Amino acid sequence: MPRKLMGLQRRGRQIALFLFAILLPTLVLMSVAARMFRQEAELSDKRIAEERGAALDQLRRELSAKLQAIRLEEVNRLIADPQRIVRPRMPELPVVFVTPLHQGRLVLPWHTSRKPEPRNEEFDSLRSRGESLEFVANDPLSAINVYQQSVQRARSNRQKCEGRLSLGRAFSKAHNSDDSIRIYRAMLVDCDEVVDDEGMPLALYAAERLLSAHKGLPEAQDYILKKARSAGWRPPVQSYLLQSLLNSNVATEVGPVRSLLSNEIQDAEQILRLTRDFQSGSMRLEFPIGAAPFETSWLAYGNEPWLITVISPAAMAAPVVIAVSSRRISPPDSTLHSKDGDGRTAVGPGFVNLFAEWPSDRFAARDGPPLSLYAAILTLILGSTSLAGYLLLRDVDREVRTAEMRSHFVANVSHELKTPLTAIRMFAETLAMGRSSDERARSEYLQTIVNESERLSRLVDNVLDFSRIERGKKIYRMQPTSLADVVRSAARAMEYPLSQQRFVLNLSIDGTIPSLQADADAIEQAILNLLTNAIKYSGDARQIELTLRRLGEEAAIDVTDRGIGIGREDQKRIFEKFYRVRSATSDLIAGTGLGLTLAMHIVNAHGGRLEVTSDFGRGSTFSIRLPLKPVEVR
Repeated sequence: MPRKLMGLQRRGRQIALFLFAILLPTLVLMSVAARMFRQEAELSDKRIAEERGAALDQLRRELSAKLQAIRLEEVNRLIADPQRIVRPRMPELPVVFVTPLHQGRLVLPWHTSRKPEPRNEEFDSLRSRGESLEFVANDPLSAINVYQQSVQRARSNRQKCEGRLSLGRAFSKAHNSDDSIRIYRAMLVDCDEVVDDEGMPLALYAAERLLSAHKGLPEAQDYILKKARSAGWRPPVQSYLLQSLLNSNVATEVGPVRSLLSNEIQDAEQILRLTRDFQSGSMRLEFPIGAAPFETSWLAYGNEPWLITVISPAAMAAPVVIAVSSRRISPPDSTLHSKDGDGRTAVGPGFVNLFAEWPSDRFAARDGPPLSLYAAILTLILGSTSLAGYLLLRDVDREVRTAEMRSHFVANVSHELKTPLTAIRMFAETLAMGRSSDERARSEYLQTIVNESERLSRLVDNVLDFSRIERGKKIYRMQPTSLADVVRSAARAMEYPLSQQRFVLNLSIDGTIPSLQADADAIEQAILNLLTNAIKYSGDARQIELTLRRLGEEAAIDVTDRGIGIGREDQKRIFEKFYRVRSATSDLIAGTGLGLTLAMHIVNAHGGRLEVTSDFGRGSTFSIRLPLKPVEVR
């Protein structure tokens, strides 16, 4: 029994060892592996969701950027030529159509206003008589005589072409094909620009009849191909007739022309559906007219959707509808729809009824070995390290650039301080030593000292104001202020430095602008900073314009020079503190890099905005826009 008991004990120890050394670790490893696979599946689902979200964000940014560029281009085009609102049809461009809204109705792009044809009772009577002879009495020969008289009595090109069209038909019925062809051939040239009430060129009817009688007639074929290739919008009935003639009568290989015409017909049909839906009230274009770029909404419409919005190119201008083909601006790996469905995602803010769809394998889960988790962890570690290194280098680079800017700032401020101080000392010593006996010269020296003192004061004020802004202690004292008086005061303050450098200041003030709540000294300081910049960067030009005008509910103070201008890349950064444009020309000009920063802060504190428009080499315009608000008189 003891041996048997010992065997049982040994077996128990073996089982326990197996459980603790083999089975239990195996179960733990299996549990860890199962958890790893579950986590990998969860990570895969999360990755797919994140990739879909990133793709959606990228798509939205690309669409917004392209549509904003199109919108700005159309606004600039309408401002430059407000009489030509309707854009000609150009299939290679993303813009499908641009057309006005008139009294709440969408104006068809192919619509043209025509003056009514003056009545010609003699012509109408002869034509009606000829039609009676031709169709009722079945007497084409008598009808020919009457139609010839109607052509002679015609008073307009349209009447002549209508009469000749009827005359050609009567000759054909009278089996006189030679005269019929002769008339129709002449009409291809003479009646091309003459259209009926449906907008159909009468020459196209002549071409149709020529082809119906003689299918291989080159003149008729060439005319139809020329009309089909012509750019611009045409009434759908004309497009249908051209398509029918191309499909049935023209023997020449014209595949691309048929394709273009088919696309044109599809666009026209969708425009008609859009017009019906808009007028029936089943859809509404309720977008903010004249809104800021980020407020513009685009409505998706149609199976291959158009993106539609309403803009107003200028204050008091009539609203205009713009339709853009989503297919021509969407990335190649995505498809846009106007209706929701499986696998489609709403594009999001700024887009109404627009859904994106990607290929089914774009976000499919990727199979990988179990080590992919470890590779992901290693990649994450490496990525985190790289990101940390990049962030560290970026912070160091930022600190270096900030230190360099501050160094430049100190050097520039020192130079700016030294220049007026040197002038003040020189002229003061001259006066103190009595070297000038001319009263006019002494007056000029004193004026220079005063001017340089004011310049020194402005520089010190700029530095002190910047310091207060940095510490958040800048205070503006708002009170009823006349902008006209502020602008005049700024102009008077700059009279002497402008005259010393032979500048001409053109001052234009709209005296009807009401008073508003503002800090007059701060606004004047902002204007003086802009005028000082205009003097510095005018180059060889010697004209500066200072304008106060009203733009809707805003007052605009514009400072315009004809100087060296600012490049597009630098226009985004010129309002940053210490930033100065670096070039061979501007490096020779003294400055602190604070003037525009202070002006921007002052304008923003008044609820306005500071804008710049500049062409490199042609000059710049800085515009202070302040909202006009009624001032309470106490």
